[in-house]
Amino acid sequence: MAERYPLVEQREYGRPEKRGGILKKRAMRDDDELPRLAAHQVRVFRVGEEYVEDQGQLGADDPVVVGASSVTVVDRRVEVPVLVETRIPSAEAGEFTVRAWFYCTVTDPCAVVRDGVTDVEALLLAHLREVPGLTEDGSDLLFVDSAAVRARIDARLTAYHEMRPAVVSGMRARHGLIEVLTPAEMSAIVEDMARERRERERDRQREELEQQAALDRALREAELELKREEIRNLKALRMERNRQEEELDKERNRQEFDTLRTRYERLSGAEQQEHDLALEGQRNRFTRAELGQDFELIGSDPLAAAFLAWRSGDIDADEVFKRLHAAEKDRHTRQDDRLRFDREEELRRRTLDRDDHRWEVERDDQRKELQRREQRDEAAADRAEEARRWDLDHEDRLRRRQEDRADAERLQRDEREWAKEQLAARADLTRQAIDRGLFDSTAYDAGAFINSVGDVSYNQRQREAPAADVKGELHRSPRQAPKDAAAAPEGEDDDGFDPANQEAHLGN
Repeated sequence: MAERYPLVEQREYGRPEKRGGILKKRAMRDDDELPRLAAHQVRVFRVGEEYVEDQGQLGADDPVVVGASSVTVVDRRVEVPVLVETRIPSAEAGEFTVRAWFYCTVTDPCAVVRDGVTDVEALLLAHLREVPGLTEDGSDLLFVDSAAVRARIDARLTAYHEMRPAVVSGMRARHGLIEVLTPAEMSAIVEDMARERRERERDRQREELEQQAALDRALREAELELKREEIRNLKALRMERNRQEEELDKERNRQEFDTLRTRYERLSGAEQQEHDLALEGQRNRFTRAELGQDFELIGSDPLAAAFLAWRSGDIDADEVFKRLHAAEKDRHTRQDDRLRFDREEELRRRTLDRDDHRWEVERDDQRKELQRREQRDEAAADRAEEARRWDLDHEDRLRRRQEDRADAERLQRDEREWAKEQLAARADLTRQAIDRGLFDSTAYDAGAFINSVGDVSYNQRQREAPAADVKGELHRSPRQAPKDAAAAPEGEDDDGFDPANQEAHLGN
């Protein structure tokens, strides 16, 4: 079977880079970041918590590929053989080696990647060891009975696999061939495998040496060809260099001639420009001197400027008169504006002073009003607190009166109930005494006992103990009488009942 099954290749992605023009940059991956697929393989991209299967149709700029954090190549071949080996005890000093073949097929690549099914052989080995009774199939047989052991294990695995197939996430595993090997057969197989491995290693080394020799020969031929090409290039380069040097000499001579001519023209032009600038400077200095003298004489006086313009011939006498009249009118207007501004400033200052005084007065009135309001609020709060305390005291007095009245009513009710209970107890005692024939004796006064039955106050509760004693004596059965009846004194009945004693108790 393949060394990497079912996961052939796994890659982890980082953040994609933006590529494209200045105005159309977008995130995408390189084509080299997408693993190549064989005809029986698929790619599974992980995008967040989802897994997307790709048959090789998604490109490097697809949103799924750009947003993926990893990609996995899954092998989807059908019935891929997987060999699982385990050992079971035998009746001899050794163990049988059980080799089971499972034929696996990937049914859900996304589930395989999500659950990380990287070692199918380990999962199938765990499933094989979970078969109940597998280790006991060969414990009673010898190595010569390996065929019987194989038949037992084959039957057991077939039945178990039909009831509980091998469960591997995203895969279907079918039970196949079973081999049972003795230690000697297993040793021979191991030796054959080692020999085959050594032969494959020797063949691989020989192929590598041959490939290395062919590569060295190709490298030497390529180096020889490169040297020949280098010689040809050097010749062509030397000829081209000579031609370029000739052209450079011609161009250099032409540039030197142009440079000399340009330098002469520049020097001559500079001298002419310096002469022109000197003349212009003299004219400008004269003009500035004249302007400075005129400014010192005239200053900022518009009338002097008008007279200067009239003397220079720029304006006539009518224009000078108009300017003089306008200047006089402007002077009077400025004086009027200055006086009006002074009056407005004085009125504004007085208004501000009045506003400040009125604001101070209003602030004092507000402060006094706030103080009076606080005093009224404090007085109202004190009155409300006194009223609340009076209400609480009144409610406490009412509650205490109600509690006292309820206690008195409860006490009276308890006294009446207690008196009724005492009367009922006396009546019960009287009935029991009559039933026992206590009043048949002449020594006991029944009338006095009946007259003694009356209202009993609640304060006679302390006499409950004697009444209980009398009640206990009346309810005593003849069986509970003293055993020494012959030793009883005269005047007592045979059943141990003493009327005199009962009368004394009832009197109490």
